Amino acid sequence: MSDTSAKDTKFKSDPYNSNNHLIQESDILNCMKSLGISHVVKDISIYQKAFVHKSYTHLPDYEEYTRPENCLPLCKESYETMEFLGDALLGSVVSTYLYQRYVGHFKIDEGFLTKLKIRLVCGEQLGYLSKRLGFDKHMILSKHVDENCDGRNNIHILEDIYEAFLGALFLDTDNLECVRKFILSTIEMYVDFADLIARDNNYKDQILRYLQHNHKVHPTYNTVKNEETGRFECELYRSEELISKGEGTTKKKAEQDASRKALIHYHVISE
Repeated sequence: MSDTSAKDTKFKSDPYNSNNHLIQESDILNCMKSLGISHVVKDISIYQKAFVHKSYTHLPDYEEYTRPENCLPLCKESYETMEFLGDALLGSVVSTYLYQRYVGHFKIDEGFLTKLKIRLVCGEQLGYLSKRLGFDKHMILSKHVDENCDGRNNIHILEDIYEAFLGALFLDTDNLECVRKFILSTIEMYVDFADLIARDNNYKDQILRYLQHNHKVHPTYNTVKNEETGRFECELYRSEELISKGEGTTKKKAEQDASRKALIHYHVISE
């Protein structure tokens, strides 16, 4: 993956995208049924908002364009506030789940739980879950982000939409137990814990070891918050040479993303 992603786009091209289709009640019910969950949708518009990327909202750059008849109107809001809510819900549910799964049953410490939680809620893992649930088919993206930034396979957008869906689920049901059941069902159906435990995806540690061993230097990070998008953007340097760029909803996630891309740059890991 190149360092250019959907977040780099300034959204100045024609946004209208005939590939966009709003998620319907039947799509949500089928998704829930596949997880063994009985569900009632109260307000479909809440779920539909959870799939709207910022690139398909009313932006000043789009005023010159006219909507074709076969395209959805631009949306008022993106999924970002729902993503914020979903992220908080996910962290709480996963922490409790791991405690109940391991503490008292195995000889483990807090460090083990912390590492396992990081691996469960990392962008790569959530993006994978989002794909398995078919969420990519329901994304509402600008044509540019969809076609030129490979938006439906963009790990950051997939991660965001999984979290936004959790937020939508809570807002529609006002029921934390429903959200908990959805999270745990997706984890238990699609996550291999043996592989997760064995996996080393602390990319910051890996790039530190690589650069120390091969170049006798430490990586340095320049991380700032983009006030326009609300996301953190990170540049990773070897000495004064820019190696990679990353981004994420937190500073830690942005630095992990930049570290992962640096490892890909040096052919330590594959995409």
